[in-house]
Amino acid sequence: MWGPKVESRLIESGRERSYYPLINIYIARHGETTWNAEGRIQGWSDPELSPLGYSQSLALLEHLKDRPLRAIYSSDLQRSYLTAQPIARHLGLPILRQTELKEIGFGILEGKNLFRFDEELKNQWNRFKDDRFSYRIPGAENYSDVANRLKPFMEKVLHQHEEEEILIVGHRVVNRLLIGMFMGFPLERTLKIEQTNDCLYLIERNGETRVFHYIDGEIREGLLLVGQEISL
Repeated sequence: MWGPKVESRLIESGRERSYYPLINIYIARHGETTWNAEGRIQGWSDPELSPLGYSQSLALLEHLKDRPLRAIYSSDLQRSYLTAQPIARHLGLPILRQTELKEIGFGILEGKNLFRFDEELKNQWNRFKDDRFSYRIPGAENYSDVANRLKPFMEKVLHQHEEEEILIVGHRVVNRLLIGMFMGFPLERTLKIEQTNDCLYLIERNGETRVFHYIDGEIREGLLLVGQEISL
């Protein structure tokens, strides 16, 4: 069984005793889709899980089947919902579909192969990569847009699930921002957070905030970063 012992903690702060609510938040990325396998940009588009993606949804079930989860959230895109289905059925929990958790919209790039852009699409992609928090590809969102729609959801989770364990099944960019926001990072730092389709994060808030990731059969404390792994 993967996960820490659940305890509450009171922290002394001068004269006052400040309570830091306990919550354990598992954050999974959806399983591989047919478009992931083809190198196509997804965004708000809604492709099916691939056979590997369905296997990854069953692996998520194996990781969490013995955890006392009290709620399961997914985005309203089917790749997120389908990844959450096996563990939800096993635990008899509904999947709470949240529009706020849908992937960043990529506008005119959606459905295009990342490795076969024409010059105009390549220019749009490079401008976005250079300024992900301000620049919008036509018809798309930027990282600031996504962070703004995630903030009320994050606050709701912290308020409604004190002393509980929950699962959130989202997407690469959404999860990158959500993890950073739960950890209290400056948003710019979230650009380095990586999560493959088979990587599961645990954020433990209990007086202090700690993060763990599960990948390749091992649990490690710290974040998986683009190109490297670090511990906090």
